[in-house]
Amino acid sequence: MSTKTITTLAVLVASGGCAFAGVSTTTVDFEDGLTHGWEGPQGFGGASSIDPTHGVDGGAGYRTQFNDFGINFTNSTNAAFLGDYTQNSSVTISVDLRIDQIGFDGLGIQRPFMLELRNSNLGDDGYPYASAFMLFDWYSADSFDGFLNLSATFDPTATDLPSGWGGTGSFDPVTFESTLPTGVSFADVLSGVDEIAFSTLLPDFFFTNDDYDMTLDNITISTVPAPASLALIGLGGLVGTRRRRSL
Repeated sequence: MSTKTITTLAVLVASGGCAFAGVSTTTVDFEDGLTHGWEGPQGFGGASSIDPTHGVDGGAGYRTQFNDFGINFTNSTNAAFLGDYTQNSSVTISVDLRIDQIGFDGLGIQRPFMLELRNSNLGDDGYPYASAFMLFDWYSADSFDGFLNLSATFDPTATDLPSGWGGTGSFDPVTFESTLPTGVSFADVLSGVDEIAFSTLLPDFFFTNDDYDMTLDNITISTVPAPASLALIGLGGLVGTRRRRSL
């Protein structure tokens, strides 16, 4: 199946007692030929679609071959990835990424790849939304031998942006760098996520027009409802492990 939602009962020890939480995990692996709300760029520069043999281990993956200044993969319709994240004490979002090309072959051009959570009700100064984003790293096609699994775990109820995260929705009048709007916290943004994105368009950077060949697979969100897992408060960071296709 292409979308898998699994709920398990976890027993967590916190402050000397036990707490029970239903841990819910949803994975989109594109094996049924449906995107489940995920959209890559379409139009004059190329196309994005499900490739039935270009995913992890030769399965299906969502692939874009496009010429542009950057690539956005977004989802604004799949409820599993949207809504009030602050109802959870911990959220983990992960994706398997493969890059076959950026620019012309052999140039080794690097581009950033980030996770962005958007709230269209909080943008300021003409911004269409406020967002919190986390940069995984800068990658080129040379960074890959198959797929790289990228994962971010965070406390959505935190007031301040976690380490490694940035914000948009306004700008600093001195540096002109993107910031969250005045008075808007990390939790405020995550209380109404109406679009999630994986993107190479890192805020405050400008890029040349290049050819991209990128594939996403196994897009996953796992949530632990509050207030069950006090022991998980403060979790954060990212993990990268290589996944190679079977030959």
